[in-house]
Amino acid sequence: MKQEEVKQLLERVKHSSATDEDCDRLMALLSGDQSAEFIIYATRYYEEQHLSFEQPDDSIWKNIFEKIVGVDKKVLSNKPETPVHSISFFRRYWAVASVTVLLLLAAGAYFWTGNKGNKAQTLVKANAQEIKPGHEGAILTLADGSKVLLDTIHSGTVALQSGVTAKVKNGALVYEGTGSEVVYNAVQTPKGRQYHLTLPDGSEVWLNSLSSIRYPTSFRGKERRVEITGEAYFEVAEKKGLPFHVKINDMTSVEVMGTHFNINSYSNERSINTTLIEGSVKVTGNISHALLKPGQQARVKDRIDIYVDVDIDQVMAWKNGLFDFEGLSITEIMRQLERWYDIEVEFENGVKDNIRFTGGISKGVTLNQLLEALEVLDIHFQLDGRRLIIKP
Repeated sequence: MKQEEVKQLLERVKHSSATDEDCDRLMALLSGDQSAEFIIYATRYYEEQHLSFEQPDDSIWKNIFEKIVGVDKKVLSNKPETPVHSISFFRRYWAVASVTVLLLLAAGAYFWTGNKGNKAQTLVKANAQEIKPGHEGAILTLADGSKVLLDTIHSGTVALQSGVTAKVKNGALVYEGTGSEVVYNAVQTPKGRQYHLTLPDGSEVWLNSLSSIRYPTSFRGKERRVEITGEAYFEVAEKKGLPFHVKINDMTSVEVMGTHFNINSYSNERSINTTLIEGSVKVTGNISHALLKPGQQARVKDRIDIYVDVDIDQVMAWKNGLFDFEGLSITEIMRQLERWYDIEVEFENGVKDNIRFTGGISKGVTLNQLLEALEVLDIHFQLDGRRLIIKP
């Protein structure tokens, strides 16, 4: 009965006869049932009927698109001349990584771009190597310089150092004991890895791919100080009279007063971005400093610029297992894919970088699946082993 109703509603949308009530009902049906059987049915219906909607300026199509797909079709306010390509992945299905769902999501992007058949030639061959997504894992460097691969350790003692025991519990690194002296450990995530650890003071840290953190196994003195590279999300344990400092490089640091925040300090990004989720932090650059309020972001380059009303969901997407491509260019997207899929990306001359994308997808999909969806948007590429060539 439900499948028949969906079919009827989709037909009305196809013929531009759907009412607002039809749109609301279709949205409720599609977002309320995520069972495999229902998804497979919806996918097959899209494929078999070869649905082709009216032009995107049709009011009914706009309504159904915004309500069901949940994608914002706006051009960035500071770049009104910049066209937007939409990767219209159904946000309710972000956490699902099956090929079936991906086909359904790609179909949405196909309709949105108004492409009536000029689909880019497939350059990901059927027998091409499948590049799997990244996973939980890291390398722990102990005080004596020895290294421990944490990828396959789910639970157990890792090391005993000056009275402090390093353990893995449920796949996350923790420390027990007070320690007799200050020694340092470091956790590094290579490409295709991310990791969660709890520092000796109880603060929790999540590391994104190609990141690292260096810290003492026992905090002593009048402050807590750690050093990071790459991207990390912190939930700092409140310790009165014991401030928490994050050193990013020789010119940038963050002072924390019991809070949740994210730092993106990749060397190939435009700036070092500190985003405050809750609490309070002070960001210090080489010549100035800034005090952030929740929802604000400090961007450090030559100076510190503060941005308000930041899209927190986009900032935290990586930690929540998602790619959020809202407002990003193709080069910005590819930098994320390089880190997560452990690939090298090359751009041929003539690739346009003034197009902004919207939408997102689960980080659990393979690279091949994600490329199939991008391909629908007329993104030309060639996958050769772990080398991805973006073509004009």
